[in-house]
Formats: sequence, structure tokens, C-alpha cells
Amino acid sequence: MSRIHLAMLALFCCAIISCNRDNTAGTASVPDINLTKNISTDSSNGLDVNNLTQTQLSGDSSAAFFQNASIIDVAGDTIILLENTLTTSRLIMFNLQDGNYLGQVAHQGQGPGEYRRIIGAFVNDSNATVLIPNFDTPSVYNYSLADDSLLSTIEREPVMTMMPPIGGVESCINVAVPTPDNLTIIQYNYAYERIDSIEIPGFRGGNFNMVWDNAGNNGVFMIADTLYTLVPGELRKLAILSRGDKSLTPEKDEEITKAVMMSGEDEIELLKPYILVRNIQYTDGKILITTMTDGAKHSDLYNLSDGEMLYRSSYDRLSIPNMMIVRDQSGKSIKIERLFAKNGRWYGLLSEDDNTTPDDNNIIISFEI
Repeated sequence: MSRIHLAMLALFCCAIISCNRDNTAGTASVPDINLTKNISTDSSNGLDVNNLTQTQLSGDSSAAFFQNASIIDVAGDTIILLENTLTTSRLIMFNLQDGNYLGQVAHQGQGPGEYRRIIGAFVNDSNATVLIPNFDTPSVYNYSLADDSLLSTIEREPVMTMMPPIGGVESCINVAVPTPDNLTIIQYNYAYERIDSIEIPGFRGGNFNMVWDNAGNNGVFMIADTLYTLVPGELRKLAILSRGDKSLTPEKDEEITKAVMMSGEDEIELLKPYILVRNIQYTDGKILITTMTDGAKHSDLYNLSDGEMLYRSSYDRLSIPNMMIVRDQSGKSIKIERLFAKNGRWYGLLSEDDNTTPDDNNIIISFEI
């Protein structure tokens, strides 16, 4: 976690003391995955996968080249990446069949129809548009993916939050509004109209002991050791990720945050005794859980049906959200990072470590498990 990210989140440190609304009616039992028993497990060999493809991304203009990008959606044969660097914030689109650059959504600025930075982007597959909330003013920009045009500006209710919106237009877009003792999750549809909300009393503030993120196009939220997906009006249990005494208490989280902010102590050293859940991706009954433990990251694949571990990858590049090693048709191991899962398929970028042409290293790997 960067110092900038830490400083942004330190204002409202969040941990959940209780959650009175736990509506899981109609859902199957969820797996109990004990993360503590896998701490000393060695990395697995490359994972055998199905229908693997490699797509070299290319384009004639400088706009086709990017750095530090992550996949935010796949719509048909189009893959959409978000590039956020110190100087750039934009969406970039490529054709997955031939790798050709298709265009971008780039409106960085401070004028009408412009944003300073993209911290949430929600693609609507049905009409090839994307919603980007603007946090300088209470508005949402609706852009066309086809020609980078601003189609409309939607006025939204002002909310006091620094947590990014998560989710997707097919389920709901979730905006977290924390207070010293409560959390309201406001939920919106594809037109950014409010459709529901969830109230969670007993809310406290922290940086490290919860998850609020996207898993594919789904919003995921972790309270203590319970991982939920967010659907209209409901926290739906996805899994129990047990960490025992290696999970952070709200009090300890606050203590670590203060030590980093006030005295400049090394946050990695302070966090080494704990298991931090950093990223979740899941589809088609498989869940990839990325944790940080003892200064290293582990991306572990489990069956959602019974919680059985299928695969583990350990790595020390903490800036990478997740990583897997898979075997291609010839049996060669391929390292893939920044994975995105949707509709039974996994997508990711070929790792810089495995690429022989670092100046042209944008290769998309996709496969099924």
C-alpha cells in the first residue's frame, strides 16, 4: 500500500464491530477457508488451464502504449484497461482477437466534462458506454467507448467519502459513506439512480483490516473474516476467510496507522505479523485470494464449493494486485499478473519478468480453469 493511499484512507480507518443486516436467504452454504494453515505452503508448479490464448497488443499511435494498467472489463471481443500513473488517467481499449488498439477515453483536466483522476469506471456492455463519477463536483460523466465523446452529465447526490465506488452496472454500483459509528452503502443502477442502500452500525475506522474492492464486475466487502458480495439491499456471503490471531483488530489497525503517519515507521515491518487480504477475483466456482503475509504476497486459488486449495503463487512485488503461473499448450510456464475474472474466463497481463521484449510487453493472456 502506498503512502498516498494510506494518507487518503487514514481519515476514516475502518473496521466493522458488528453487522446487523446479514440477509443470506436463498444462498447456499459458503466455504470456510482457513488462511493460517497455508502460511508455510510452498508455491505450486504452473497451473494446467484450458483454452489459453495470447494476444499481443499493438497500435500505430502513441496512445496504444501504456504503463501500470489494469483490466477493468471485457465486453465481447473488447478488453478495457485503466491506466493510472502520476501524469495519466484514462481508459484504453483493444480487440482481443487481433490485439489492435481501438481507442481511449481520456478527459483528464478540471473543466466541464473532465476528471482529475479515474477512481471508478463502470462499463455498460449493452450500449458501449462507461460511467465515471467525478469527485470534484457531484456529477457522473457518461462517455461513449466508440468515439470518446461525452454523452451526458448526470447530477448525483453529494456524498462525503474517500472510498472509491465499486461494483458494476449489471448488479449495482456501491458508494460507501462512513461516519464515526456507522456505514451506509448507497447503491445505484446503470443510470446512476439510487436503487437501494445498506446500513451497517458499529462501524470504526482503519486501513488494513477490511477489503472494499472489485472482483471482476462485482463489489466485494470483507468484514472481519467474512467476505461478501454486494447486491441491491444485501450483503451476500461469499466465503469465510479465517485468519485467527493473525487478523488485525480495529485497535491494532489504528495503532499501526498512527505509527506510520506520525513517526514514519515502516508499514511493511509493522504489518508482517498479520494476514492481510489484498485482492479477490472469482468466477465459475473458483476464487483467487491474494494475501500479504510476512512482507510477501500469495495468490491462492480455491474451490468455492469446498474451500480446497488448488494452487499457490508467492511473490515479493507488493505493487502487483495478484499473480498466477499457468502452463501453455507446450507445457511452458507463463507468469500472469493483474488478473480479471468474468463469465468463467480469466484475463491478465504477461508479467514483465517473463517478457523478452520489455519495450513492447503488453500481452494479454486469457484462459479457463
